[in-house]
Amino acid sequence: MQSSKESSAGQDTRVVLLGIGHTNAHVLDLWRREPIAEARLVCVSSFAASTYSGMLPGTLSGQYPPGRLEIDLRSLAQAARAELVVEPASGVDVEARTVLFEKHEPVPFDILSVGAGSVPNRAGIDADPEVWVPIKPMQTFLMRLYERLQEIAPQNRQELRVLVIGGGVGGIEISFCLPSYLRRVLGEVRHTITIVDAGERIGGGLSPRALPRAEALLEARGVEVITGARVTRVDDRETVCADGRRIPADLVILAAGAAPPPVLENTTLPKDSRGFLLTSETLQSTGSENVLAVGDSSTMVNASVPKAGVYAVRQGPVLWRNIGALVRGEPLSPYEPQHDFLRLLNTGDGKALMDYKGWSAHAGWCWRFKDYLDSRFMARFRVIRR
Repeated sequence: MQSSKESSAGQDTRVVLLGIGHTNAHVLDLWRREPIAEARLVCVSSFAASTYSGMLPGTLSGQYPPGRLEIDLRSLAQAARAELVVEPASGVDVEARTVLFEKHEPVPFDILSVGAGSVPNRAGIDADPEVWVPIKPMQTFLMRLYERLQEIAPQNRQELRVLVIGGGVGGIEISFCLPSYLRRVLGEVRHTITIVDAGERIGGGLSPRALPRAEALLEARGVEVITGARVTRVDDRETVCADGRRIPADLVILAAGAAPPPVLENTTLPKDSRGFLLTSETLQSTGSENVLAVGDSSTMVNASVPKAGVYAVRQGPVLWRNIGALVRGEPLSPYEPQHDFLRLLNTGDGKALMDYKGWSAHAGWCWRFKDYLDSRFMARFRVIRR
């Protein structure tokens, strides 16, 4: 699918970024460095800060202060001379070319890039929202986690039972790094951590060499792993699985899978079976050439792309080129997802577990390499005031 000069080119082309995740943040950063001629930029975000998921485990373990994983969108938008709307969007009206809100007037667009991310998959789980702590929205995760711990701490002076729903890489890293956070908040409280996952094995995507290392590290730290158990109910005392198993838990963290954010529900754009926006290789929606979708919000029709931040980061340069091409009425470039990528799991002890092309290592230098990569990525978005 290519561009339409009549519909998107023009002196006042209005480019709207819906959600400022890894990919759209790349566009905002490049826009402040070299704005696209004959266009203006509007950013829509539910929060005034964007968080980098790669640094969340390190923040839990105390290796980073909370501010290190945040991108200040107000400063970045101001530097880019872009308008910033800090308000949750409720949907997209494709025909009217507007982003919809419940408490804000519609925002019109000529070109729209949807990068609203994903939310933890809570399908089929009956839970009181006050009881568990989903990891997303990540902007409020640490605050919600702290508040939940304050609620239950007086009841659990002897031992705190923690349950992590979801045994993917995110759930594993949280299990590695959470003990340091618990000690900082509650002192030397006794605690247990259990990971529960519906699959046959945790660590989806990890190589045959890295996965046993991750399992051995969890076992060495006393983390219990329960697989083949689909959670159906969560209350303030226990978590119930479909097979009848009951797992006592005081603190439940939801880190399961990926589900589409609510904003995607209120749009007529084509979606896959899970509700993510379908795109072509140019990142354009299959239902509108003026709408692009990136990161977790999208599913490419002819490629299998995991919901992982590294893919969203790699889409950034392609998205930037294609937005410019749409403005100028030029041909668009295809995005070709990589077949494999480097995984670095923070184990919360000054080390990281590296997994790359079947090769694995767990060492301090792996953590230093991860810190270097993450810090370099975040440094791009730092605005230096003069």
